[in-house]
Amino acid sequence: MMQTMLLAAMLFLPGGVPPAWFDASADPQRLQTVRVEGLSIPVPGTVYGPKLEQGGMPLGGLGTGYLCLDPDGRLGKCSIFNRLPLPLVLGQPCFYLKLGDRRLTLATPKDGQGDAKTVHYFGHFPVADVRFELAEPLRVEIRAYSPFLPGDANESNVPAAVFLVRITNLGNEPQKGSVIFSPGGFPQGQGEQFSPGPGWAGIQVRHPPVDRLPSWVVSTYALAVEKGSAEAAASGAQAEAHFELKPAEAAVVRFILAWHQPFLREVSRVEKHQYAERFADAKAVAAAAVQRHEQWLRRVLAWQEVIYGAELPDWLKEALVNVLSTLTKNSVWLARTRADDWWDQEGLFLVSESFATCSLIETMPCRFFGHWPTLFFFPELERTTLKALRYFQLRDGQPPHCFGIGFAIRDPRYHCQHTAGAGEYPQIIYRYYLRTGDEAFLKDFWPSARDSLNFMLWLDRDGDGLVEDHPHTVEGEYWPANNPMDNWPFYGASSYTAGKGLASLICGIKMAELVGDQAQAARWRKVLQQGQKSYEEKLWTGSFYRTYNDPATGRRNDSSLAAQLHSVWCTRVLGLEDPLPQDRIQKSLDSIARLNIPASRFGMVDAVFADGKPCIEGGPGGDRIWSRDIFIQCNATAAMVFMYHGRRQEGEKAAQTMLDTLFRGPHAMPWSHPCGINSLTGATTHGHDYYDHMVIWTYPLALAGQDIRAAIAPGGLIDRILRAAAQGKSPSSGPSSP
Repeated sequence: MMQTMLLAAMLFLPGGVPPAWFDASADPQRLQTVRVEGLSIPVPGTVYGPKLEQGGMPLGGLGTGYLCLDPDGRLGKCSIFNRLPLPLVLGQPCFYLKLGDRRLTLATPKDGQGDAKTVHYFGHFPVADVRFELAEPLRVEIRAYSPFLPGDANESNVPAAVFLVRITNLGNEPQKGSVIFSPGGFPQGQGEQFSPGPGWAGIQVRHPPVDRLPSWVVSTYALAVEKGSAEAAASGAQAEAHFELKPAEAAVVRFILAWHQPFLREVSRVEKHQYAERFADAKAVAAAAVQRHEQWLRRVLAWQEVIYGAELPDWLKEALVNVLSTLTKNSVWLARTRADDWWDQEGLFLVSESFATCSLIETMPCRFFGHWPTLFFFPELERTTLKALRYFQLRDGQPPHCFGIGFAIRDPRYHCQHTAGAGEYPQIIYRYYLRTGDEAFLKDFWPSARDSLNFMLWLDRDGDGLVEDHPHTVEGEYWPANNPMDNWPFYGASSYTAGKGLASLICGIKMAELVGDQAQAARWRKVLQQGQKSYEEKLWTGSFYRTYNDPATGRRNDSSLAAQLHSVWCTRVLGLEDPLPQDRIQKSLDSIARLNIPASRFGMVDAVFADGKPCIEGGPGGDRIWSRDIFIQCNATAAMVFMYHGRRQEGEKAAQTMLDTLFRGPHAMPWSHPCGINSLTGATTHGHDYYDHMVIWTYPLALAGQDIRAAIAPGGLIDRILRAAAQGKSPSSGPSSP
């Protein structure tokens, strides 16, 4: 028997062939119930064929960069070599099957390469399960994953991906051959063979940095294989393992990809990845992955099983698991390397609005919607970002809109969407307090929150207690509108911005009371009462709150805004009172259900007039009009107001329609959520890989009528996920199969 023959993980079923790692076939338009290896319960999800417009699931962790394994079997978007923003797109195969003198490419045909007839692709982040159909009596499957472990930031910061390749003999004759791992499109360099662990072989490639770094910087990546060989080849590094199978026999070949690209350029400066503080090179990363990859998989499947076993709708379970990929695509975690860095030894964790489309670091409105997974699962990283926001706050109280354009962390921008951002920042601070119960933190950040709220009130230029919208456009142009729907200017008091200001005041009053600043609380109560009165007078139409009204200029938009009750969601997740009267909330919900929800089969339309006609106002133009399209982050919160107010069926319909479009629509984008959806086509209105749609992690709160404090209580969903990820087993279902 050949020494390189891999007979580990031999699998048998009495009287037949071993089952596939998942049992469903591709049907990208249907939410299926799928049996998945390692999960003890059937799981809901969508199985894709070889074509997805925006590619497949990313492999990577927190601040490590990522590499997409696309449904056609190729590698797609890639940021592991520090191309930030605008990741590389490799478009190259990575796995091959050698049978005698034939070499088959495990990808569907493209540009003369590809031997798979079709592919069945099931992603449950951070695991991608792929099954290839070949013109051979063999079933070939790949299970690829990276460590993404809620509650364990360091282990989620390992720059590695694991690939398990399983070959099953479906024929009546013995089969032998080899599996080759050779990722195409990687940088060329000097190869060095090494052993990452007993029974493993590896090859590390030292190569020049991809992007604008000094020549002394050494970047590496490594391939490793169990019971095989690894070497440098003409086409690049490759790893190979042999198999020999009897009929109805299967074998698993284990590969690891590790990368170590320690330095990256931030505009003119060079920063260091946090992971490079723990690993010397890619060989060290590979050695850690060899030791821990089985444990990683157990822990990943354990926390997934908690979600899949929860009392939640199936369409939401699928989305909660997979939307976490947004953190992998957009996060950086930087080490402290200079004496004058303002962050501490735990480093600085930041998330881009969208490295792929609109690269702004920690845009305030995107953070306001999208920071929930970090808050729930990695609060120590959340705190580093809050410290950075405070560091850049101006003396007048204005927080930064973002930390810079492109990949910039020292170039803060102001006076942009500040009418909403100045109230969002205090709410984010209070959310952290509710998540951690840290009273010292609240007292420390109180002056910063107070000053931001008072800056927000300074933007109330007519003294009516409401923050007016202040578009920064000129006539004939739509950008910058200066609100989160930033190609659609609002004028005067808007139900969105002014309402968010009322919610921020309620939050501020509560914080003031907690820290003992009764004088400030009293002043804000007066403003709140005045603002609530003005809100009714300026915005109530009799059946809903109009989009905006500016009596000074006569500009008014009487459409029903889907997000007109956004303020109610803001306070409900904080456990605070509604800022608007109950009868008004119910009548507004009636109008949204009648007008906005049915206006498109792809989701809740942003603005619709009382006669049922969508509002056409603003830009960006062509077939993309924000007022007529679907701003999914704001509209997700609108769906949750239905849920919080006892109208679950309507809220679920609104929420599910948007998620169905993202996961199973005509332009499905399950791991590349956009900023908004075109209400006519279901395509993107703007962008991909957006940070803010992680707001869906508050859907479980709304469905249960909970605030943050109740959601994190012992025995709740967040607590059970954290315990499962730590222990490697689901608290409710016993040990998880590896």
